[in-house]
Amino acid sequence: MKTIVPMPRGDRWELVGVRTKLSHRSKLPGARVFDLVADSLRKASALGLDAADRLALALPASWCVNSPVDSRVFRRWALPPQREVWLALIDLLEQPRTGPLDTESTEAILAGLHAVAPEPTGIEAVSKVLALLLPDAVPLMPPPARSFVLGADGPTDGAAFVAMVDWFASATASCRDELGTWAAAHAEVALSGAQVLDRLLWFDSEGHRHFPPVVE
Repeated sequence: MKTIVPMPRGDRWELVGVRTKLSHRSKLPGARVFDLVADSLRKASALGLDAADRLALALPASWCVNSPVDSRVFRRWALPPQREVWLALIDLLEQPRTGPLDTESTEAILAGLHAVAPEPTGIEAVSKVLALLLPDAVPLMPPPARSFVLGADGPTDGAAFVAMVDWFASATASCRDELGTWAAAHAEVALSGAQVLDRLLWFDSEGHRHFPPVVE
């Protein structure tokens, strides 16, 4: 039975060769360490480490998947007043969802992104931090992933971030059982079902260029 993910533009994304793609990705040093950090941060959260401390750990770890911003931006994000904006974003996004954000949350997220990520590469950089802290809510959002989901003419600013997290919530819910099965079978490092979908998004949007063709 095929696993199909609905896309915002009405087309469909078929998930194929999943175990091979996840195995390929896990062999990339930065990707492997990124996944280990995400798992460690999940455990730290369960043990009660607060969001501010987890944010400080996630900032440099986001370089493992080629964050486009430098340490000066991280310093700005780690200190008041932008640290408080980050903590508000984390609070808004950490609640489990299966559909779009409500209007109030959307407006608050757009305002927060405008405050902390005015750089053209800001949305990508923010996503690479939040994908460590909130991996079940926020996917990685480099330009190829955004184009894959939203289309080449899709939004590129905060609206793209909101559209991506809305799609990610519904897409994860649409094939939760299949994603969970693949996550459980992935031996290299612990992943959730949502993280499996995020890794496949990276592979199918750009990562495939690093590897031989995957045949189902």
